[in-house]
This record gives sequence, structure tokens and C-alpha cells, in this order.
Amino acid sequence: MGRVGIYLKDKIEREVRDIVLHDLQNGANPGEANISATCNELIRLGLLVYKRDGEDGQQFDLEGYRRDLIRKAAGSREGTVLIATLLSEMYLKMTGKEGESQLEETLDMIISGINAAEQEAETRHFVNGDN
Repeated sequence: MGRVGIYLKDKIEREVRDIVLHDLQNGANPGEANISATCNELIRLGLLVYKRDGEDGQQFDLEGYRRDLIRKAAGSREGTVLIATLLSEMYLKMTGKEGESQLEETLDMIISGINAAEQEAETRHFVNGDN
């Protein structure tokens, strides 16, 4: 195995050390989780990305990926609401009219939970325009 002496920016060194510490806390042994092994793996992954981008001339489209991810998440939300509604209608048909108040409460709880999860994810992952 070759040996290369390199200098890392302070921020990068801290992040590598954080990765090593995280791995050690998750039960890795010091022979597997150390600065050298972690840097080696990160460089290997970086080279894979570098080679992949250089071969076909196309770079990873982060903006397109984000759009696709948001589109799929929105579709999943709509599908979840649709399935909840269909299951609720089936429940209502099986129980009769007396289950109608419980149906509305259940649907309200499901949709409120979905909305709360979306709000939490939005505040965690996106920049808010109010700041």
C-alpha cells in the first residue's frame, strides 16, 4: 500500500475525525475506523465520482435530482391520502352511518399527521424566506 502525506483543511480534518468517532461509537474496532482508513475510503469514493463524471461528460444534476425527489415525495403524499380515504370509505360501508364521526376524526388525524411531518421536514431541510 502506498503512503501519501497530505495536508487537510481544518474543517475537513474535523469532519473526518467526526466520522471516525461516529464509527467507533457504533462499535467499529480501531483497526477498521481510523483516520487513514477513513481518508482512504473517502478518496476512493471521490475517485469513483470523478471518473464517472469524466467518462460520459455529464455531471450529476443536483437540481434535477431535487426536483425529482420533491415530485416523488408529493406523489407519495397524495397516494397516502388517497389510500387513507379509500380505507376509510370501506370502513364506513362496513360499519354503517354510526361510524361516520369516527371516520372524520381518523381522517383528520391522518392528514394532520402528514401535514405536521411535512412542516417539520420543510423547516429542517429548506431555507425559510422569513429569515
